[in-house]
Amino acid sequence: MSGERGDGYRRGRQVERDATSEPVNSVYRRLLLLIWGLGAVIVLAVPAFGVGWPGIFTVIGVMHIFFSGLIWADIRALRRQGVEWGFSRHLWFSAALVFPLVTLAYYWYVGRVVTRENERRSDDVDSSTADE
Repeated sequence: MSGERGDGYRRGRQVERDATSEPVNSVYRRLLLLIWGLGAVIVLAVPAFGVGWPGIFTVIGVMHIFFSGLIWADIRALRRQGVEWGFSRHLWFSAALVFPLVTLAYYWYVGRVVTRENERRSDDVDSSTADE
């Protein structure tokens, strides 16, 4: 189905995707890296205050909940910009709750997704201007 109806108007997700040629920007990507670094420093500094293992696990638990929230918000912001995620968005969110290095992997992965989407959009704009 081409997205065009009998009344001449085009509808659907494909039309919305075609209409957006602005570059994609990951809103929380840099913030994730900064907070991960600060969290690592805090985890290393907590034993100096004599808190021990419960304090370390508390910091790690709070960090994971916070990271999963930021990853959820970032995925949502990227989807609003027209980036399709599919089911993997649920996996990224869930894994951020459990695994400590998922945030760094997400940072790397989203950088690739944003770059790929921006290249695709610039190619689409270039090809549409060449057709005219």
